[in-house]
Amino acid sequence: MGHRRVTKKGVATMNIPEQLKNMRFLRVKFKEKRAFENNWQKNPYTYEQIHNYFPKENYGLICGVELRGLDDDTPKKGLIKLYHDNFPETMEVRGHVYFKFDNGHSDKIIFESKELLFPDSKGKMSPHMGELQGEGTYIVGPGCTHPDGSKYEIKKDLPIATISYEKFKKVFSEYFKESKPKIIRNHKPSDWKGDNITDIPLGNIISFNELRDVGNGCLQGSHPKHGSDNGMNFRVDTQNNTWICFRCNNKDSRGCGGPSELIAVMEGILDCSEVGAKCFTDDQSREVIKVAREKYGLTTPSKEKDLGEVMGWANSVSIVKLAKKYNFENCHICGKPFRFRDSHGMYYCEYCKFGGGLRKFAELISKITNKSNG
Repeated sequence: MGHRRVTKKGVATMNIPEQLKNMRFLRVKFKEKRAFENNWQKNPYTYEQIHNYFPKENYGLICGVELRGLDDDTPKKGLIKLYHDNFPETMEVRGHVYFKFDNGHSDKIIFESKELLFPDSKGKMSPHMGELQGEGTYIVGPGCTHPDGSKYEIKKDLPIATISYEKFKKVFSEYFKESKPKIIRNHKPSDWKGDNITDIPLGNIISFNELRDVGNGCLQGSHPKHGSDNGMNFRVDTQNNTWICFRCNNKDSRGCGGPSELIAVMEGILDCSEVGAKCFTDDQSREVIKVAREKYGLTTPSKEKDLGEVMGWANSVSIVKLAKKYNFENCHICGKPFRFRDSHGMYYCEYCKFGGGLRKFAELISKITNKSNG
């Protein structure tokens, strides 16, 4: 199927399919389904990195927005047949159907019959039919070795299809296992104050009430400004203090961001489809900062006078070289050049009126870089 490669010793091995290049991976023990590492959810591997371990080890594909795995445990594979009867062909691997939803829905779904019982691996009868693997779960990838010694072979070598969540729900909902949704109630903003706009908690800008807890510090629901047709087009990552709108997000990385972009959307400074990396004009960035100071606790740092003795990182790290290395010489909000005090490891934006030391600058670079890559 075009997924084999030859090593220097002339041995043919299975390569990981190119359809999976943008997925998140984890190491899985050989001839097992167990994860090799405990922190796989927070430290995923890339497509290139996982090749360092496969095929000596198995590997897993982390499910979520980018990948759903339909796992059918029924003897006659009734769930997979139901998919084939209603949706386009897509990649399939040993009893798993790979696809993703058009609205970014990522919750795990458990299927069970209201009338029939099925035998599990130990012969015990239950109404359980299977799962649609989602955020916080993984599936063993193609080419891996099953505990019985056979391979996870590709059944259909096709691109991964994007399907309608609303149609999927209509077709499969009678088999959804009933569960109580974890919905946020009585959300209260914090009393945050600080001079870095990227640290303003998103929960101070919008209310998290009625958003669903979808795991891993993420909340999902209807967009707080322009609403949603399906009630699930807006996601907040509380751990990284970032957000994304699945309606407006596109290849140009619009419709996502952090506190400053969310302020711009909620205040009508920019449309949701316009916000993203380097989206502000001078006037717009000035307006965002003004609102942040008036409503959300952003303070104006006092101008440096006598900085005193050189201490900490500034003794060994050049903040100017650090800024050049990561192409971060300009303010991420207004785009104007930072003013650096290299001798003391200090940076400052004259226009936005915020700054700090080396450690804070390094953390800012990391936060903005991760947001852009995500």
